Amino acid sequence: MLKMRTGWPADLRAGLWLGVVAIALSGCGEKSGPEATEESDPSPAVASVSEARAEAPEPIVEDIAEIRSGDPADDDVEFIYRLGLIRGHLLSFIELYRDEAFDMAAAHVQHPGSELYEALIPAFEARASNGFADDLTALADVSAEHGDVSALYADLVVAIRATAPKTSVAVKLLAISKMVGTAAAEFDAGVADDGAIVDAHEYQDAFGFLSVAREMLASENSSDINEAEAIAFAHEQLDLSINAFAGLLAEETEGQAETIYAAAAQIERAAQRLQ
Repeated sequence: MLKMRTGWPADLRAGLWLGVVAIALSGCGEKSGPEATEESDPSPAVASVSEARAEAPEPIVEDIAEIRSGDPADDDVEFIYRLGLIRGHLLSFIELYRDEAFDMAAAHVQHPGSELYEALIPAFEARASNGFADDLTALADVSAEHGDVSALYADLVVAIRATAPKTSVAVKLLAISKMVGTAAAEFDAGVADDGAIVDAHEYQDAFGFLSVAREMLASENSSDINEAEAIAFAHEQLDLSINAFAGLLAEETEGQAETIYAAAAQIERAAQRLQ
């Protein structure tokens, strides 16, 4: 299908408040807020044709989003997203562990193994991957004894990265967008309207997911101008989102969930423009 790109529109760089996002996305059938990372029904863009019937009228241009299964066994976006959630929990774990907040850290290292990893086992099997169960268990066991986990954590991160499939920039950005959307929902649940952190675990989850999204994006580069612009744009959104946090052990923050929700929607749209 022919696709035409003429660079990034000004509205994508105008800011991160929800009103702008709503205006930018209202004509595309896309979602904002917690569901911003879900697949949406694309609306075809129709080229205007003169009533004078030109001999060679311009073709109608359509941009049809890839249809995904949502099953991590064959959906790379979903698989990368779920790996990102595991890494996000582990990042929060290691940061809290280094601060000797052992009880809080324990919750983050246990969650990936007890729930997230188990749900991915069929996907590992379908992808002929050995996964990283042993590394995850070793980290949890040593941390329970308050031992030195630095090397174990580093090895586990390498193992998780090795499990991720090689994909296009668009696919990676869609996975990152979904992670950011989840981070927004976690932040929303963890922070009250007055900025008080009412659920530290949810707040810490959000920080971990966003931090890992930035790490994932840091490894992306492209000589294609459209991809390079999309990557740079996503970096801007993630940098703005991480500013919503006041530290993992903070009791209040001036950050807003809306900023993170908006970033998720913006990155998703940037990714869809590459498809």
